[in-house]
Amino acid sequence: MKHLAYLLILVLAFSCKDNQKEKTDTKVESTTRTENTETTTDLPFLKDIKSLEKDTSANPIEAFKTIATNLATEVVKLNKDNIKDALTKAKDFKNVVITVDNHTIVKLDVNDCKPSGAWSACMPKAEGYIKKGDLAYQNDYANNIIGLPDDQERLLFLF
Repeated sequence: MKHLAYLLILVLAFSCKDNQKEKTDTKVESTTRTENTETTTDLPFLKDIKSLEKDTSANPIEAFKTIATNLATEVVKLNKDNIKDALTKAKDFKNVVITVDNHTIVKLDVNDCKPSGAWSACMPKAEGYIKKGDLAYQNDYANNIIGLPDDQERLLFLF
């Protein structure tokens, strides 16, 4: 009878451990999904580029940068020396955006690129806007939209 009691205790102990592990795994998954949902909810541009046209703030590009700085996994200040490495790293992320000062914003397709002599890197296809009074829609390779390397602030947001 003693042996049966010990066996019963062991079975209960192991089944409790398995239940505990399942609950922990479920919690981690839902946390990850919540973070991703919050990012696309707070930054509609990531889901629909044309949503920027509906933004009512004085400068939708500045508004994006303010929110994105807090939500991005990483923000990289781009220049000619680091852009090649930054774009390689960007391939590990779902959403990649470049802003230039407060007047240009593009979302990148890092799987489609074209060599750029000025940037010394394979520059990805990009879609977004340049603000020249009104927002002007752009769909081209990033180097043709973000311009030549200079002292303007170019930020790469990785989500």
